Amino acid sequence: MGVDQGVYRVQGVHRMYMCMHGCPPPLFYKTTKNTESRKGAGLMAAGAPPPRLSAQDVIEFIFFPVINEACRVIEEGIVDKPADLDVATVMAMGFPPYRGGLVFWADLVGAKHIVARLEEWEGQLQAKGMGGFFKPCVYLKRAAVEGTKLSAGRAKNARM
Repeated sequence: MGVDQGVYRVQGVHRMYMCMHGCPPPLFYKTTKNTESRKGAGLMAAGAPPPRLSAQDVIEFIFFPVINEACRVIEEGIVDKPADLDVATVMAMGFPPYRGGLVFWADLVGAKHIVARLEEWEGQLQAKGMGGFFKPCVYLKRAAVEGTKLSAGRAKNARM
């Protein structure tokens, strides 16, 4: 079944429900699955409302682990220079070109802020066994302590 067929099928089900009941279908399935997923991952206590996150929180929660992984790639010498990652994130990942690429954007945000947020999430999720995902890498921590830009790269030549 193609994407278009699935969209038309959902629209058809909604139209049929409207004709039969005179009102739009409830969002029971969607909200129930979201709640079950959050509880299953241990991110939401029983009976607790879902956490309130601002748009900035969501952006940081998505992109800061990606920046951490980019810093690992730089540290391991897999890329010649961090600008290569900027080009790759714009061309392949769809990162907004007006932001200059992932590493360039991370320099604008600041390594200290990124490390602080990653360590905060690491502490919050450590008890649930997911803290290691947010643990800042050595290159990122060093940039935060020394105040250097992530786009400076490392001194040694790349491996590949």
